[in-house]
Amino acid sequence: MRRRLVIVVLAAVAVAAALFTQLPRPGEGSGLEGASDGPPLAPAAVAAPPAVSLSPVPGRFDQPVYVAAAPGDSRRLFVVEKTGRIRIVKGGAALGRPFLDIAGLVSSEGERGLLSMAFHPRFAANGRFYIDYTDRDGDTRVVSYRVSASDPDRARPASRRVLLRVAQPYSNHNGGQLQFGPDGRLYVGMGDGGGAGDPQGRAQDPRSRLGKLLRITLGTPPLRVGVYAVGLRNPWRFSFDRATGALWIADVGQDAWEEVDYLRPGRPAGANLGWNGFEGRHVYDRRTAARLDRSRLVWPVAEYGHSAGQSITGGYVYRGSAVPALRGFYVFGDFASGRVWAIKGPRTTPTALPGADGAAGAISSFGEDAAGELYIVDLAGTVFRFAPAP
Repeated sequence: MRRRLVIVVLAAVAVAAALFTQLPRPGEGSGLEGASDGPPLAPAAVAAPPAVSLSPVPGRFDQPVYVAAAPGDSRRLFVVEKTGRIRIVKGGAALGRPFLDIAGLVSSEGERGLLSMAFHPRFAANGRFYIDYTDRDGDTRVVSYRVSASDPDRARPASRRVLLRVAQPYSNHNGGQLQFGPDGRLYVGMGDGGGAGDPQGRAQDPRSRLGKLLRITLGTPPLRVGVYAVGLRNPWRFSFDRATGALWIADVGQDAWEEVDYLRPGRPAGANLGWNGFEGRHVYDRRTAARLDRSRLVWPVAEYGHSAGQSITGGYVYRGSAVPALRGFYVFGDFASGRVWAIKGPRTTPTALPGADGAAGAISSFGEDAAGELYIVDLAGTVFRFAPAP
C-alpha cells in the first residue's frame, strides 16, 4: 500500500507543471510595457503533499455549501445548506432541528442561496455570527444574528440585523464568502455581478461594490464598509492562513483560466487582481487591459486551464494535527472536475493531493473546525473530514 501511494505522489508531481503556471514574485507585476499577458514564467519548486483519506461526517445535507466552527468550540460543526438552513453536527450525529432556518428569505436558484457564515472572534462572549445570502429580490445581504441565551444550539431570529445590502444585476457571480481577518474586520467576497465577461466593467469601477473584496469594521456605529481589493470576477471562496495571516483567494474564471491569488500578511488595501482586463495572467478584455498599470497588478501565484477543471473552489492552509505532513499546504479544488490540489506556499507549483483528488464529487467548499482540521463539502449532500491515509 505504501509503495503504491509513493508512486501516485511521484506521478502527481510529474504532471503538476503541465497543469499549472507559476509566477516569479507573488503580489507584484513585471512592468513589461506592451506585453499581452502577465509576467514571464519562472521555474518553481514542487513540494509533494502527503496522501490523505476522506472520512464522512455524520448526516446528509440539502445542498451543503460551507462548513465552519465557532472559535474554541471543539464539540460542534456547523453546516450551511444553500437552501437556507444551518445544521449542527454534534455528538456523532447531525441534529434534526436547524441552528438557523431562513429558507423563507432566501432565493436559492442557480448560484444564489445561503452561501456562508462566520463567527465573531469573541463568539463565546457575545454570541454573534454573520451570514451571507441572496434575498428574494436576488440581492446580496450580510446579516448578523445572536445565539439563543437559553439554547446554544439555536440562533435567536429576533436578533437579526442587516449590515450590508448590495444589488445584484444578474443571477450569477454572487461571491458569498465571509471571513474574519487577523485585523478583526469582517471580509466579504463580492463577484462582479454576473453576465459574461463583466459587461458593465464593475470589477474595475471604484463606484461599485461588485467585483471587490469588501471589509466591514464592526463595533461602534456607524458601520464602516471599505474596499480591500478590486478586480475580482467571482471570489467564491477565500481564506486567511490562521498561522501567518496571509490571504488566499480562489477567483473563478470565465472562458479558459482559473486562478489562485495570494496577498501577503498585513498588506494594505488597494490590491488590483486584474479582472476583467485579465483572466488569470492572460488578456481577456483588451480595452480594460490597456488602461491598467500592469506593474501594480497582483498576478496569480498559480492558474490552471479548463482541461483540468472549470470552476475553482478555494480552500485553506492546513494547520491541523491529524495529518502532520500536510501542515502549511494550501488545499483547494475544482467544483466541475472534482480535482483537489495542494500548494506549499506561494512560490511552489500545486500538486494533486492523493486520496482527495477526485474523491469528493461536486466540491462546493472547504472548511475548518476550531482545531484547524480540514473539511471538504460535496454539494450532493456529504461533508468529509481530512484524515491520514490508511
